[in-house]
Amino acid sequence: MTESIKVRIMSPVALVWEVDARSLSAENLEGPFDILPDHARFLSLIRKLPIHVVLVDGTKKTFTFENAMLYFKDNVAVVYIQEELQQI
Repeated sequence: MTESIKVRIMSPVALVWEVDARSLSAENLEGPFDILPDHARFLSLIRKLPIHVVLVDGTKKTFTFENAMLYFKDNVAVVYIQEELQQI
């Protein structure tokens, strides 16, 4: 089993943030969910609620975006956002 996942936040024009993490937690219309290492392929729109990322060192980062889509495959979670943000 892999011990971490790669989390990327992508704006329409650039990679905004990238980190190795233990997990990602968010919520879609079906309810809350967690993405852990070796999770199955997954695609979802994300509600305007916090996205929590637990880094490999145990610290937690939280983000909330107006519109977001999450795609997970091969231990890489990409959160696509519409906001044109600077580096986080």
